Amino acid sequence: MRIRFMAVPLLLLSLLCAACQQGEEKASGPSIAVVDIVRVMRDSEAGKAGIKYLEDLQAGIQKQLDDIQNKLEKEPENEQLQKQLQTVYMNAQQQMGEEQQNVLSQLQNVTKRVMDEFRKARGYDVLFSAETLSSYDAKLDVTNDLLVEMNKQKVNFVPLNSPADEAPKADEPAPGKDDASKKDAAPAAPAGKKAE
Repeated sequence: MRIRFMAVPLLLLSLLCAACQQGEEKASGPSIAVVDIVRVMRDSEAGKAGIKYLEDLQAGIQKQLDDIQNKLEKEPENEQLQKQLQTVYMNAQQQMGEEQQNVLSQLQNVTKRVMDEFRKARGYDVLFSAETLSSYDAKLDVTNDLLVEMNKQKVNFVPLNSPADEAPKADEPAPGKDDASKKDAAPAAPAGKKAE
């Protein structure tokens, strides 16, 4: 009987020692690193591709506006050209805002995914954004390493389908009966309106 009583206290003692050792490992703190997310998004190949995509889109819109303005210089009293310029300008502003948001959203999604994979692969518990910290040791900064991983990503930026592109133009014929039935199959209708 006495041997049994000794075995139970020894077992408990060994479990307590193991728990203490695990506690000591955690007491040293989590493994952390710091990332300059703005730099990653701006300087990565995906970030540069997003900026180029937006610049190309803006250049195309600007060319369209310039063409209308050149026509207006020749015919300053042409009301139709004036309205066209206003319409193109307003649509361009809306389109560029939506496209910028789309590019930013895609870059944020890719950056978040790459950061999660990077953190797990490197064994970090936490990655902090450098922008949120007032001071940190430079040896914690892993931005350059993360940029290498980010540069392996390819992001294909394509134009959004804007409602203005899909709306019939004033000089186009109204949709026929067959076209109306196709609209019923569209995935989404404007809120508050029923497809006819």
